[in-house]
Amino acid sequence: MATSGSSQSLLGEYLNLFAATEIFIFVFMEIVTKLENVQRVIFKKAQRNDYLIFILLFGLFSIFGTYVGTQERSGAITNIRDLAPMVAGLVAGPYVGLAVGLMGGIHRLFLGGVTAVPCSLATILAGVLAGLVYHVRKGKLIGIIPGMLFGAAIEVLHGGLAVLMIQPFSRALEILFPSIPEMIIANSLGVGISIIIIHSVTERERPAAAG
Repeated sequence: MATSGSSQSLLGEYLNLFAATEIFIFVFMEIVTKLENVQRVIFKKAQRNDYLIFILLFGLFSIFGTYVGTQERSGAITNIRDLAPMVAGLVAGPYVGLAVGLMGGIHRLFLGGVTAVPCSLATILAGVLAGLVYHVRKGKLIGIIPGMLFGAAIEVLHGGLAVLMIQPFSRALEILFPSIPEMIIANSLGVGISIIIIHSVTERERPAAAG
């Protein structure tokens, strides 16, 4: 019975996480991808103002992602802060990914706490590394499954940075053990949802963009 109760509790946590993060991601992406500025970035027809608006929107998304999620007993919050820089880098390249990552990362740094530095650095790296994927693929958006694997890898990197930088080691494990698996799921699913929506935009809007 204890095992059944633990399984139900874990399932409840993941359902709460899904409700708190993935629904928000879906709504945000559905709204912003309807904006002409964002569409011009997606279709590689953007000018400076379009990129600035794109960076501002996704930077605010990254900041808000710090607060969205579930709080663990350790005090850590399972968040989706890294998602916006990843999506920005995958869609618009390393400079945009870096800019969005800096917005989310610097905000996290100012919040302080034992995880401030590794978490801030991870958010910045998320944007830069996603931008490198964009560069390698010559601007072509990554597929859904590879994108989700990339998102999971970024969260593993996030956890690795925290383990290396938080002392003592036991404290790092106490913080990371409950939160990183959930962040892997939340952010990788978020990348997948974002890619699906962007693909649907490109299919739906391509005739209008071509005209």
